[in-house]
Amino acid sequence: MTDTDRQDITVIIPARNAAATVDTTLRSLGSDRDLIGEIILVDDRSDDQTSAVSIEAAQRYQLPLQIVAVDLGSAGAARNAGMARASGRFLFFLDADDEVVAGGLRLLRDALLRNPEAGLSVGASIRRTEGREDKLKVPHGYTSDRAMNVRRYLFNDLWPIAMGSALVVASATAAIRFPEAIGFDEDTCYWAALLTRARVAMIPATVFVYHYGEQRMARRFVRKPRASFLSIALELNKLAGFGIPRELLQWRKAWIAQRIARQLIKHKRYRDAGRMMRAVSAHKTLGRSWKALQYRFRIRGGAMLEKPDRPASAGKDRQRRTLIVSYDPAYPPVSGADLRNYSNADTAAGYGPVRLASIRPLVHASNQSGDCVNAVGLTIEGERRTASLGWRRIDGEMRIPRSAFVRLRTLVQAFKPDTIIVEGIGLFKLLRHLRPMANQLILDMHNVESALAAQIQYADRVRPSLAGMLAASGLARLERKALGIVDKVWVCSNQDRNRLSGLSRHKVPIDIVPNGIPHAADIPKTLPAEAQTDSGFPTILFVGHLGYPPNVDAAERLAASILPRIRQALPGARLVLAGRSPKQRVRALASLSGVQLVENPQSLAPLLSAAHITIIPLKTGGGTRIKILEAMAWGVPVIATPLAAEGLDLVENDEILLSASDEGLADMAIALCRDAERRTRLRMRAHETVWARFGPHAISAAVRAGLGLSHDGE
Repeated sequence: MTDTDRQDITVIIPARNAAATVDTTLRSLGSDRDLIGEIILVDDRSDDQTSAVSIEAAQRYQLPLQIVAVDLGSAGAARNAGMARASGRFLFFLDADDEVVAGGLRLLRDALLRNPEAGLSVGASIRRTEGREDKLKVPHGYTSDRAMNVRRYLFNDLWPIAMGSALVVASATAAIRFPEAIGFDEDTCYWAALLTRARVAMIPATVFVYHYGEQRMARRFVRKPRASFLSIALELNKLAGFGIPRELLQWRKAWIAQRIARQLIKHKRYRDAGRMMRAVSAHKTLGRSWKALQYRFRIRGGAMLEKPDRPASAGKDRQRRTLIVSYDPAYPPVSGADLRNYSNADTAAGYGPVRLASIRPLVHASNQSGDCVNAVGLTIEGERRTASLGWRRIDGEMRIPRSAFVRLRTLVQAFKPDTIIVEGIGLFKLLRHLRPMANQLILDMHNVESALAAQIQYADRVRPSLAGMLAASGLARLERKALGIVDKVWVCSNQDRNRLSGLSRHKVPIDIVPNGIPHAADIPKTLPAEAQTDSGFPTILFVGHLGYPPNVDAAERLAASILPRIRQALPGARLVLAGRSPKQRVRALASLSGVQLVENPQSLAPLLSAAHITIIPLKTGGGTRIKILEAMAWGVPVIATPLAAEGLDLVENDEILLSASDEGLADMAIALCRDAERRTRLRMRAHETVWARFGPHAISAAVRAGLGLSHDGE
């Protein structure tokens, strides 16, 4: 090989519902665009605008993208479809949620040019687990003995070759394809087959970063363990046709069975784990290993405590019943917590009946939405006060009347939910009681409350108070205990997942289920026209629960500091504060010049359609800001503090404007109002992004994954 041919690499990306990540993946290829002849993105039944986001990203980063729309159902089949269309001299496989290190493709290509006898080059890769870099995998140990390379690879004596860490010579893989019937270890089967035919050129430099999701792998195994094992075993058997010894393949099958058993033990599926260990015991070496003995011991102990399996109907006819427990009623949805709870309930209703149970009474006795989502109050307005659950509460815990728990227990017994979702650490005392009643118990943490408590007390005082520190410490202790009780946790953002994962030794799965666009069905999908200027320009809107301390602080600073600075440059500027339950301090702001207060608005649509910009100067707070998503969906430009936009991963100066100071926020608003072209550009980019990443399809996919369901709801 010589270095005469440029743009001779074909990049193949299988993608399914990857709108939230594919932009980052394509951007990572930009530094090596002069080597890329084509990028084939195989879109396998995406319903979240993956193709639209990819096309826009390719135009932005000047990449030669082709979209191939297919209905195949597996990453292996999608990669094979890309290979069938590839024309490059080299093939590079990349998943739609991973990233190439700048210059990584060039290093891989140069290694093949220096080693013309090699059929693939492999570089070092960095693994990220739950957002943190936890492992560096540097290739080593490959020799000119191909049979030994395969043996060591399948015995796990060599690091697995990660998709995105290797560049393949197209001619070397002419007769080799990925297995299409399995969703795990399909890459191992492919690389093992390729290693029987090709030598390896190794690179010690890092070329690739990939995201490892333990819970994603666990879902594949736990959902259908026996079927998963049998399908992988069949594909491993086919490798005998490449000359791989059968005893080596038998060891690999036993190792896969042991790995599946490990996941089943973690999910307290001890009987299924025991069945899987039979395949491990069939191997004379692995079956007598110390690890296998440990697993059998844990299975025997756990099986005595395991709940009997519930009868389930087969396939797609199986309805999944979900119970969501909150403190305040989630219907009708008004503020952030209500909107999140009801949105999740509405999505879960696509797979079966849902009950929304609130500790506090319903606003209206007959609150209900549709046949599948039904709201239930666990207390009754005006009823006699009863003792509370538990004898002691710390700041941040909600009072749960025993009468409410009795009604909840009765509801669970009658409704028989497959999954119970509990809203927040404030309802911690319910977790231990619900644990034996739930097949799957999920804690939905709208905020990491310990981090939020620490944040608020540091913001309020020059010196943190002892009471504030004790409150934050107490909440962290509850969160650690909760992680040891539940099956999984939902959080709003990657930042919250990182905060939570460091709290406990319990490695419970933490899924990101982001907040979605509220009232999406009532918002125009096309970008609305900019508001008229008849009643002044600009109209600045701030929406939120006006009894929530961080929002009260933000409203006061908007009215007393930010608005006057804007009005010095733009005298027609006015501020609209809208939300429920305003504190008296917020009501007093309506007396200031240019400030209007709209209490408990029935609908935000008229306010959003009349707004020119929204400014969100939050100094404290957690979760992710639903008010930002709703404004972007209406085409209203957002100017905010970095904290206000935390967790949304928006592109600064492209999708949102950020400043940490009140003066900076005001100056940004003035500059944006004077630049109509930039305002239009910001509105368009923000509108496209929010519908792609936080629209109904994206949220539906996240909730579906968080419930542990496949694409068809099984």
